[in-house]
Amino acid sequence: MKIVITIANFCDDALNYLKDKGFDVHHYSGPSLGAGVADDTLFEVVKDADVIIAGTETYRPSLLARLPKLKLISRNGIGYDAIDQEGLKTNGIGLTHTRGFVEGAVAEQIMAYILYFARRIDQQNALMHAHQWKSKLEPGAKNHTLGLVGFGGIGTETAKRAVPFGMKVLYYCRHPNPQEPTYGAEYAELDELLAQSDYVAACVPLTDETYHFFDAKKIAKMKKGACLINIARGPVVDEHALADSLKSGHLSSCAVDVYPKEPCTDSPLADCPTAVLTPHTASSTVENMREMNFAAADNVINYLNGALDPKYLVVQGSRA
Repeated sequence: MKIVITIANFCDDALNYLKDKGFDVHHYSGPSLGAGVADDTLFEVVKDADVIIAGTETYRPSLLARLPKLKLISRNGIGYDAIDQEGLKTNGIGLTHTRGFVEGAVAEQIMAYILYFARRIDQQNALMHAHQWKSKLEPGAKNHTLGLVGFGGIGTETAKRAVPFGMKVLYYCRHPNPQEPTYGAEYAELDELLAQSDYVAACVPLTDETYHFFDAKKIAKMKKGACLINIARGPVVDEHALADSLKSGHLSSCAVDVYPKEPCTDSPLADCPTAVLTPHTASSTVENMREMNFAAADNVINYLNGALDPKYLVVQGSRA
């Protein structure tokens, strides 16, 4: 059975683990694939696959219909908005994801962005390397407010890290459950959260309802001088509205890890000096990637053997 792995940094140990189980494993090593990749480009990579261990690339119904051998897409990650579920069901293809292996690393990245703006060690370091001794007061993180829009795995893991820094943490979600632990975070209605937060982090999945959730109107409701962080999906934030807000001075800064199309080298935010941009690496630590790779591999094995833990199943396929 042929497995095609489309992820650039899939670890050798997990790859060999699959080979030892008797799979014919092919690790794609060409130009990076990502959200919005053309059907024909991706087709050439996966056309003979029985199983795909997938990254963030887009699987449209038109592409899925051209893959008659495909039984399963094992998503190496938690989000699966780029994979058309109706197309999967129509063609009898299964879908799994590595839920529970991403959240901590992404929360760590959110805190890294906050601490970057809170202390600006980069600027202090640059001055010292220029042989200049210039002390400057920085705002710090303590007693500042972080607003989490979305309070699932990533939101709760971020709260666990932000509260010990002395930050006030607010969260907004559609269905708050007072019985669930909030790790020191307080629920707030969306407008209240936007108005009070020094940092606002988008932690929601991409759906029809969250497309351009942060549009010009919502960005205008944010506290003047605040920072918007997007580690969710690119289209959750209207990047042109965000760039306009930075240029007008309403928002002081932003940190963005995800883009409408990836790889992205032409973001309008690249012209904004206070925008921190990273290439969809929030979950990309050595330890976390290794854990996700093995989880994606185990999902393949367990799915094919009828032994998959239901929490990893998104779509049950019907192809034998």
